[in-house]
Amino acid sequence: MPPNRKNEFHHPYDKAYKILLSNRAMFATLLHHFVPGDWVKKLDIDTLIRVDKSYVLSDYKEKEADLVYRAQLNGQEFYFYVLLELQSRVDFQMPHRLLTYMTEIWRDAQNNTPQFEKRRKSYKLPAIVPIVLYNGNAKWTAVRSFREMLEGEHHFGAELLNFRYVLLDVKRLDAQQLEEMENLIGLVFLVEQNPGAVPFTNRLRKSSQMLKRLNPELFQLFKAWFKMTNPKETEKIGHILDEYEHPKGVDTMISNLTKALRDEYYEMRRKGLEDGMAEGLAEGRVEGRVEGEAAASLKIARNLLKEGMSTVQVARLTGLSLSDVEGLEKEKPS
Repeated sequence: MPPNRKNEFHHPYDKAYKILLSNRAMFATLLHHFVPGDWVKKLDIDTLIRVDKSYVLSDYKEKEADLVYRAQLNGQEFYFYVLLELQSRVDFQMPHRLLTYMTEIWRDAQNNTPQFEKRRKSYKLPAIVPIVLYNGNAKWTAVRSFREMLEGEHHFGAELLNFRYVLLDVKRLDAQQLEEMENLIGLVFLVEQNPGAVPFTNRLRKSSQMLKRLNPELFQLFKAWFKMTNPKETEKIGHILDEYEHPKGVDTMISNLTKALRDEYYEMRRKGLEDGMAEGLAEGRVEGRVEGEAAASLKIARNLLKEGMSTVQVARLTGLSLSDVEGLEKEKPS
């Protein structure tokens, strides 16, 4: 039995993406840009209806979430099944699990079809398009088709069961193509690829014209997605995001975000200088102030790199050489 849809999510990404893609316009944009096939262009977006039910098995309910849409193509009903695989490790059993979930959808479809309909020779099960949305740091290396999981499958032909799922490996999507999309789903994936308050603000600045074209509902959904997926950064800038309910205020919001982050940087620098000088003087060094300032700059640089700032920006702000900053960048855990 699929778990009750009222079960709480155990990962903030699950809830964030499910809320975001439950918006029909957002889901339609995802389909048009990332699902291959000419048939997608023929899809009647007005027929997209989200199915308020989950098919994730109980063993996996703490690791993932799913999203189901019903749609029509040339008057025939079919389903999109989206598995939100928002964890760090690749699951090599993915094709088998997808088959299990798809079978549950077909079981539901049959249970909701009158007996006289199912007895007809013309009765057919609805087609299901499986999609996996993955945001892990490790490259997705699981096989993409079901028959690749079968031992000795190369000995057989078309008689074996097979399907291939659509994979969205968010961290490895082409950043330039995402920028050229100039829409909200592209911006979401760009923010995913380079998290942190500083790169987030830079992305908003580059996308300000697109953001101002959003309707208020999508604007609120985007802010909610960011806050749920970036709790650490939300502690610093969440209150600024909350001040603006309408996309018309985007420019002012970005300006206030920039000021808040700049103020934080100067406070980090002041605190770093004080700590560094105290450390140098405590060791009895005559050059305590000089070494203290150097220690402070290194500490600030490391923090700014963790926030996602580029090496060139960090070098300019801290006064360190680019080669020194690049050396600190190499210290970061992969």
